Amino acid sequence: MKEIETITIGSIEDFIQEMVPTLGFQRIPVYRGHSNADWSLLPTLLREEVASTEFKSWAELEAAFMISLKQRGSGEIGFKPDSELEWMSVGQHAGLPTRLSAWSENALVALYFATEETPANEDGAVWRILPGDSSFTISHDYEQVPEEARLYRPQNTTPAMLNQKTCYLSHPLPEEDATAESFEELFELGKDRLNLAKLVIPAVEKSHLRNRLATMGIDARTLFPGMPGLCQQIRSEIFSHTDAYEWGFPE
Repeated sequence: MKEIETITIGSIEDFIQEMVPTLGFQRIPVYRGHSNADWSLLPTLLREEVASTEFKSWAELEAAFMISLKQRGSGEIGFKPDSELEWMSVGQHAGLPTRLSAWSENALVALYFATEETPANEDGAVWRILPGDSSFTISHDYEQVPEEARLYRPQNTTPAMLNQKTCYLSHPLPEEDATAESFEELFELGKDRLNLAKLVIPAVEKSHLRNRLATMGIDARTLFPGMPGLCQQIRSEIFSHTDAYEWGFPE
């Protein structure tokens, strides 16, 4: 059984040490931030319950979502997706439950999401995948949704997706209505040449790391272009202050 590497991050410098350069052709490390370190790597679709719907299997439930999206969403997106995976990426980005989970090629973007404050003040986590083979990344001419976990980089993107350097991990669907397995479980028992690491962000470090990210240009205005991102950034600035540099302003 393969082991998941777990590393505790105490500073921005610690985190930068864990940022890995491109490993080779189609072997770009990807990262995903969770504000709660206890959350598993599951896409939105697999957080649902088939038993609570009229459908008998995960495949039927997924098909219902995708059929409805294609019937009613074509006029909303401004282009025609040319594959099932591209349709899924459009839906996932807009909040539709799909088998895709969103990742980023920029580790600092993942750290931004991991440092979001939670009501119970939990630790956060940045998950890191290092692909060992180029075959882990789906080529753009791949027409079918893969049965194994694979990375997908959509061709048509939004400004937010571009700024966040978004890519997607396609998760396999369970048989019939069986309980979904998380990507951690698939990794531990799988044969793909991968390295999976969990970079734990202590709750007490979240605010400091979020502020450090802002000085590096990673903030709501950058990641969410438009008025929503601007207003979120203004809110963050108004509620944030530091007296750590007051020594620089003598009376």
